Amino acid sequence: MSSERTKKVSPIQLVLKAGLLVDELSALGPSTPADLAKATDEPRPSVYRILSTLEKSGLVRRSENSLVELGTGILRLGEAASDALIDRNTLTTVLEDMQSRLGLTSAFWIYRNNTAVCLDQVDATDVDLHALSSGRILPLHAGAASHVILAFSTPEILDSLIKSAPFPALAPHTPTGAKDLVKLVEKTRNDGWRLEVNEVVNGIAAIGFPVFNPDGTLFGALTVAGLVDHVRATEQEVRKAMEAAAMELGEARQDFSPAPTGAVFDAPDSQGSVLAKAGTLISALASERVATSSRLTELINEPASSVYRMLGTLQDIGWIEQLANRGAFRIGSKMISLAGNMLNSLDVRRASLPILRSIHDATGETVFLCVRRNSRAVCIERIEGKRVNSRLLSLGSSLPLHVGAAPRALLAFEERPAWEDYAALLSQSPDERFSARSKSKLLAELQDIRDAGYVVSDDELTPGIAAVGAPIYDHRNHVVASLSISGLREGILASPSEDSSAAQLVIQGARELSSRLGARLEC
Repeated sequence: MSSERTKKVSPIQLVLKAGLLVDELSALGPSTPADLAKATDEPRPSVYRILSTLEKSGLVRRSENSLVELGTGILRLGEAASDALIDRNTLTTVLEDMQSRLGLTSAFWIYRNNTAVCLDQVDATDVDLHALSSGRILPLHAGAASHVILAFSTPEILDSLIKSAPFPALAPHTPTGAKDLVKLVEKTRNDGWRLEVNEVVNGIAAIGFPVFNPDGTLFGALTVAGLVDHVRATEQEVRKAMEAAAMELGEARQDFSPAPTGAVFDAPDSQGSVLAKAGTLISALASERVATSSRLTELINEPASSVYRMLGTLQDIGWIEQLANRGAFRIGSKMISLAGNMLNSLDVRRASLPILRSIHDATGETVFLCVRRNSRAVCIERIEGKRVNSRLLSLGSSLPLHVGAAPRALLAFEERPAWEDYAALLSQSPDERFSARSKSKLLAELQDIRDAGYVVSDDELTPGIAAVGAPIYDHRNHVVASLSISGLREGILASPSEDSSAAQLVIQGARELSSRLGARLEC
């Protein structure tokens, strides 16, 4: 038996085994190579070799405790797959308009691998729905998006799903029985839309509408969600706005043609294994968004016959898709699901702890991690200083975005429209604890911070106390958090050119955490 398992595998089998390993890793979460060898029934040496190549491609990585987990390359491939499906600018504009008009979280979902996957989301003004955020995954038995997908997709999807009943309850009104689910789906199909209350998150309601392709097939589900009373009180207005938005997204599908990223693709040396070459191929396709086999052959400097074989195998494992018979290729929608699974497990607070401790150990000062909540920065993690602690921004407390180092790091590295919106909000604020700067002064200050790459707060909130803050980005290069350090000004304001200075430690820590979340180095 052992001699059979140690036989040399073909290059194509190697790619297939890599796909199986990634699938198992997505299902199991962070694992040891031994766990993966057992799950895939592969010899450990083979698993180690495959993981080594996948790690170089960024598709897997080592966690803080040396386990193997999905890498941020999966997130980028998920983004490439999404960009090949829909005009993201149009989608973002529609979602932002919905959020602005209704004050509710707006989102767009597609069906992939027996789940509903959120392609994009704009958060509500009154509550953030982290369980339903961009890239997240919902089971098909619960929620407005899922029931819209079931109602307007092929009957086989629902028929397959009900065989797995009873379903797990996510909230008090989650349908758990097959009969209940079938009734809800039939009602959704008859009504043309879906209202759900307390099905996914207790206290949250959502309304969903279908978005169709030009040929009449379902493309996805548009949803808005928020506190139950808010959704119910504005149901008629919401439905009218959503119907128009769903039609707009459907019309945008008619002329959609994905554009390349414009980045210059530099193919590495082609002397590596077939698995490394397959990684190069999929990276080239991600850069192009959609490409023919001849274009890919040109990009990666490989013989056409080799490219054809790799394309066929990558199709078999779902990593790429062909648009039509003998047509161009794009990143497979399976990558959207894999990216969603990875995003479900990413926790910026947990990921930040080793970095916060490292900065604290090096300086002895107070370190913070903050996230934006509407117009304020909320401290979600803090390690107390050894010598002095500011009483402001304690764990769970917040400050306005224009005050202090961590809050301004969140605001300054957003896009200019966010500055304008916040300045308008300040002009209407009754909060007299902090003087609202004039608009021109605020915008100039934010630009200076952006140019510098970090924020310095000197004697601003507490006499004798200074702070430095830097932004943290996600895989879309959006600011998701800020890292800061606070202490006596003599120590905090040491020259930024010194490697061990507070400023450099914070900048490097924010950069490391951004990389952990999948941000590209140029941010």
